[in-house]
Amino acid sequence: MNSEKRLLLAVSISMLIIIAYQFYAKQYTGYGQPHKGPVVSAECVPDVPSSLGGDVTASEIKQVYETKTLVNNNLRVELTTDGARAIAVDLLDYFDKSGSAQPLIEHNLKAPSLFSITFLPDSAVARWDLVEASAISAVFKSRFSGVDITKTIILSQDSNQMEMVLRFANHAKHASTFQYQLYNGILAAGKGSMDSRYIGADICFDNQIIRRGISGKTLKGKESFFGSPAWVTTRGRYFSFIMKPKQPAQSVSVQSKTKNDLFTSVVSEPIALMPDSTIEHRFLVYAGPNDIQKMLLFDPSAHSIIHYGFFNVIGKILFDGLKILYHITHNYGIAIILLSLLISIIMFPLSRKSLQSMKEMQKIQPETEAIRKQFSDNPQKMNKEIMELYKRHKINPLGGCLPMLLQIPIFFSLYQVLLRSVELKGAGFLWIKDLAEPDAAFQLPTAVRSLPVIGTSVNILPILMALAMVFQQKLSCGGSKQLSEQQRIMAVIMPIMFGLIFYNMPSGLVLYWFTNTMFMLFLQEVILKLPAFASDKC
Repeated sequence: MNSEKRLLLAVSISMLIIIAYQFYAKQYTGYGQPHKGPVVSAECVPDVPSSLGGDVTASEIKQVYETKTLVNNNLRVELTTDGARAIAVDLLDYFDKSGSAQPLIEHNLKAPSLFSITFLPDSAVARWDLVEASAISAVFKSRFSGVDITKTIILSQDSNQMEMVLRFANHAKHASTFQYQLYNGILAAGKGSMDSRYIGADICFDNQIIRRGISGKTLKGKESFFGSPAWVTTRGRYFSFIMKPKQPAQSVSVQSKTKNDLFTSVVSEPIALMPDSTIEHRFLVYAGPNDIQKMLLFDPSAHSIIHYGFFNVIGKILFDGLKILYHITHNYGIAIILLSLLISIIMFPLSRKSLQSMKEMQKIQPETEAIRKQFSDNPQKMNKEIMELYKRHKINPLGGCLPMLLQIPIFFSLYQVLLRSVELKGAGFLWIKDLAEPDAAFQLPTAVRSLPVIGTSVNILPILMALAMVFQQKLSCGGSKQLSEQQRIMAVIMPIMFGLIFYNMPSGLVLYWFTNTMFMLFLQEVILKLPAFASDKC
């Protein structure tokens, strides 16, 4: 196989990997991690009781049931006597695209929400009474099968944490045996095109993490995981609910009916309550951003919730580096540029060898072409002679592709970091309003929306990146007439392909690749003008 075909193959494989990874990210990213823990069953998860579902809106609930809103510096939680559950949870220090407090619960309640409780098999308490309330706490009471139930919900003074206390009191003359299921609720899906991909659930059993998602084939309707969890989450692209039981539980269930309604629940162990006795169960709840520092304050093992897929270790290193650079510059755009330059400097020896390899390949191009013509009717002999030519000149024909291949893990890891880090949500740089989204410098007129690949906006950064790649290709070959037809085609096709692939990617990622390309342009310009490379330009 000659050098041009090798180059074409290497580039084609790289393109296929990038395209395949985008499909993979849509379907499976962050989910389906193997586990050796509890037994999984898809049959024993109770269906959602009808009393907790239905197309009931928050406004309709207010007309029939009493509501109470709890507020601290971070959260606003609206509770209802219909189930003593949350019908709204808003983050006061994060905002949606309309500028309102970021909602974590959709107000169209089609499944159990946070703090919903049922008694197995599938019996819900018909009505709760609000008996006591303050700015950060509410107490609800009800009665079920002769047992008095008190549900107390308390917000912490200054964090994203809450506590729920369930108190069961048996005032009857006979023992009462029951079991309940407490729901962690549905996390509201964002309105962005990528947000619904990352809705999922994590369950921690003895430091082993089970991940489930509603994309792909990782969750088939409903599943149950037996054992007592350290915590269970309902997770989104930027935000999560984490529930941590303070007493042993029997199992955890994960259920999904549509692409936006995954919810989790904790099933208690069977409770045998003797006459004139009481029992309390406590649950801690985190409702907030996927911010590792805030999550660690909630639980030391909660850092596992933030997972960047197959290259998770590299992703976390890149994220830590990005945070350090942000603390220095106070701007994530500048931090991304510095991170790209830092990575390019670290890979400088390999990049230099790559340019040397390309230079040497171009020097022997006339000899290579002569061998091809001489043995055009004997491909095996031709390839053998070309390989012998490479050996005599000590050239590695794949040396020019090595830096690109080594960049792939970094690229995929950074893709996940920039796409899923809540710190970048809404972070601006120059004309870019959100580094986690395409730069969308201009909106297309209504008459031409929406174009294939382009979509509804003109993204400048991918276009600049493609142009920079065109200059890089021209600089690499210096206008040589010795280029093969394949090389000439690739010099045009590669920038176009990369521009299209990157067009709707997060602008932070495009900024990284653009900076890397500009650095390589500078590197090539300097190296090609050094005395050792000044002669015999390609």
